[in-house]
Amino acid sequence: MKVLKSNWNFAAVVGLLSVAAADARPWRVEQLPNGSKFSCSNCHHSPYGGPRNAFGLAVEKEVTRGSRAPFWSIALAAKDSDGDGASNGEELGDKDGDGKPTDGAEVTNPGSSKSKPSKPVEPIVPELVVENPKFPFSLRFKTVEGQVYEVQSTLDFRSWTTLAKIKGTGSEKVFADRRKALFPRQYYRVKLKE
Repeated sequence: MKVLKSNWNFAAVVGLLSVAAADARPWRVEQLPNGSKFSCSNCHHSPYGGPRNAFGLAVEKEVTRGSRAPFWSIALAAKDSDGDGASNGEELGDKDGDGKPTDGAEVTNPGSSKSKPSKPVEPIVPELVVENPKFPFSLRFKTVEGQVYEVQSTLDFRSWTTLAKIKGTGSEKVFADRRKALFPRQYYRVKLKE
């Protein structure tokens, strides 16, 4: 009798596992840009499925049960399902919802308000101060740590030449143009490198 009872328990466990496996939708993870990063946790509170989170409920409105039809769209990308201030598209690295993730994008979970992209540091437009107006011409400007600046010059405001690339450290940097003066006027600018 004990053998029969444990067989029933085993059958019940196998039955529950097969129901859970049948309910899984691995192709939906594949349809999300960068979906593999959080797998089932994109749409569920658990990495093993179960109840849907806010993003999962939004996806559920877009698909029919068991459907393999594509559901990622501009409209779904524009929503902020988890209410963290970042759109679903921003969180999955596909802000415009075209299904093509941006290389190097910070990927976070669109179903968790605790997981959101860090806000980028707002660039500071450098104020240029002329150190020496004569040869060698030099200027200084304040930098932001981690940003890269290009010092450029022109004669006609149409064609700019990059003279130097300077990595920001958070302090002021000085640039000196030691080229031989060939023209009566030279114009300079400092541009953030993107």
